[in-house]
This record gives sequence, structure tokens and C-alpha cells, in this order.
Amino acid sequence: MSMDEQAVRAALTRRLFRRSVAEGQVSIPAVPGLIDEYVSMCDTIFAAVGSKFSAEQLDDARTLIHGQLEDAYAASQRSSIVISYKAPVGTSLNYFVKPEWWTLEQTYHNWIATREPPLFGTHPDARVWALAGEAADPGTFRVLDIGAGTGRNALALARRGHPVDVVEVTAQFAETIRVDAQRESLDVRVIQRDVFSTTDDLRTDYQLILLSEVVPEFRTTEHVRSMFELATRCLAPGGRLVFNVFLAQPGYEPDDAARAMGEQMYTSIFTRDEMATATTQLPLELVADDSVHDYEQAHLPEGAWPPTGWYAGWVSGLDVYDTDRANCPIDMRWLVYRKTS
Repeated sequence: MSMDEQAVRAALTRRLFRRSVAEGQVSIPAVPGLIDEYVSMCDTIFAAVGSKFSAEQLDDARTLIHGQLEDAYAASQRSSIVISYKAPVGTSLNYFVKPEWWTLEQTYHNWIATREPPLFGTHPDARVWALAGEAADPGTFRVLDIGAGTGRNALALARRGHPVDVVEVTAQFAETIRVDAQRESLDVRVIQRDVFSTTDDLRTDYQLILLSEVVPEFRTTEHVRSMFELATRCLAPGGRLVFNVFLAQPGYEPDDAARAMGEQMYTSIFTRDEMATATTQLPLELVADDSVHDYEQAHLPEGAWPPTGWYAGWVSGLDVYDTDRANCPIDMRWLVYRKTS
């Protein structure tokens, strides 16, 4: 009897895998729009440990995984699903899917506990420093720093003589800034809360309002509109709002999957049309639009670029798209708006 050696070898291999005992888990960011990729991943992993799923079994897995993805992503942009599996001897395989999520404050507490300082660099942003440096008298050029983090902008500006108000939601960051400012007798007022909860304790004569690495945390264009409305209320006439934001390159329209992936990577994506719509009927004029990567690289002091090991790739959008900078469909931009009246 003639034997097909390839078929025999395949049968032997299948039996080998079915005699294996395998278990493990995969933790992966929750991006509902990429459900096909999650199912394909599970199909590959399960088959590799000897449990090739049927089309019906994969459909069941899709339904379960998609539901957990939706729950996790709705709860927080800092969310994952954990897929655990255990394959005993034979062809059976048991798997479980559960969502996990964290608040923004929990995320930053984890950063503080697990990362070596400085978390965001040691120098102030070059764009912020240049705008504030245009003031003839820093003492009359009042600054509002929203989402100040560890205070690298706020403290540097206060050392130059600017009066600075800080609004920071993370209690540990706010306390760090407060302690550092008191130690150096700097004119820094620290407010620990969500900046959008009220403006009652803010002034209306700021010459500069800054949000550095904050807008990439926004989930909706309504948050962007709220930022512009706050600037309208709190800037002095002629004052400026500066922030950095990931914008889609011309000709690219990010879909829901891209936007959700961006949120998971601290990289919320917006379009220039959305920026324009968010300022409708507000007395704000766009006066500058610069690449964060290029501006900071060119203007930071010698030896200060990049501010951290992750910064250059992140501002280039490479935490979302596994490509090179030249082919990335998004870019972080410094946008500067002036209050016209």
C-alpha cells in the first residue's frame, strides 16, 4: 500500500499537539472596531495548541469578545480585555474573556509608582516657553496651565516671573507642584480638580492658557469645544491658547477603530475640520500650526531632545500606527489661537 508521507506526518503532528497541555492568557487593548483581528488571533492561538475551532465556535467567540470589548471601551479609554485559555489533553479548549479598565488618575498613579522620573522631561515645552517669552514684563503676563502634570511648564514659567495658576486633576501631581512652588517661593496657585467642573475660581485676564499633552486624553469633540469655551471666558483680549493635539493628515479620515486605538494609546485623533467646527461663533483665531516633533527638536536646548525615550515616537503617531514617521497618517501639532475680542 502506497502511503502519502505528507498526510502521515500531518496526522502525527495533530496527535502530538492533542497530547499537549496548554494554558495562557492574552491582555490586549479594547478596540471594538477591530473585532475581526481579535477573532483571528484567537483562531491562530487555539489552533496552535491543538484546538482548531469550527466556524460556529468562532462565531460564538466573536459574540462574546465583542460584548466584552464594548463594555471595556465604554468604561474607559484605559481598558483591555483578558482572554484566558486552558487546553487539556485532547481537542477540547476552555476560554474566558473578561474586561479590565482604569481611571486616568489610577493610570498616572501607576506611572508614578513604576516609572523612573522625570515622567515627562525636565525642560518646559519650547513652544510654550517661546510664547510666554514674548511678554515685555513677565509679572503682568498671567498664565493658566491646565493639566500641568509634574509642573515642568508651570514651575519654569513662575521662575521667570510669570504668575501661574495650575489646574491639575491628579492629586499627587497637584501636591508635587504645590510643594515645589512653596519651597522656591514661586507665584503658583494650584487647584486640584477637573478643569471643566467650574470656572468660578479662575480669572478672566490670562495672557496665555496652555494644555500640554492634555487634549490627547479627550474622548469627544464636545471636550474640545469645552476647552475653547473656557479659553473664551478666561483669556484677556489678545490672549492666546496653546495646546498640542493629534490631527489627521490631509486626505485621511480616521474611522472608529483608529480613533478608539488612538484613545488607548494616549493619542486621541481629531481632524482640522473638527477643530474648525469646535470654534464656531467663538472669538478665537488660529494663528499658528506647527509640528510638535519638528518644533521641539529645533528649539529645545541642546541635549534636551527628546524629552523622554518615548516622546519622539509618540508625537509622531507611532504608538498607534506601526510604520515610519513619513508614512504615519497622523501628526501631533502645536495649535495657537488668539482671542480677538
